[in-house]
Amino acid sequence: MTRAPASRAATAFLTASTDPDVQQIMLIDAPAVLGWSEWRAMDEGASAHHLAEALTTLIEQGTIAPQPVEPLTHLLSGAMNEAALWLATSTNPNDLADTWAALSRMLEALRHK
Repeated sequence: MTRAPASRAATAFLTASTDPDVQQIMLIDAPAVLGWSEWRAMDEGASAHHLAEALTTLIEQGTIAPQPVEPLTHLLSGAMNEAALWLATSTNPNDLADTWAALSRMLEALRHK
């Protein structure tokens, strides 16, 4: 199955979150050094901003149903960040594929029918 750019970005993010070096920097060191509030602000300014842009485009194209972008962005960003944190502690090699499958179903549910 060919994935849309947003799906490819989500896959890349989840895959990267399984790398021990990325986990150390992104999930352990950054929040500890910067503090949770600053880390979140940086996340919102970077990845959440790009997610909001992608969601806006998908709504404009009619791919997903019209809806407020800001809460949807926070919900999806939170889901992705929580998945990354969970994968960072996972010892089951199937968890990445299972997580992607669950996320795919969530994203598919947003598709405008």
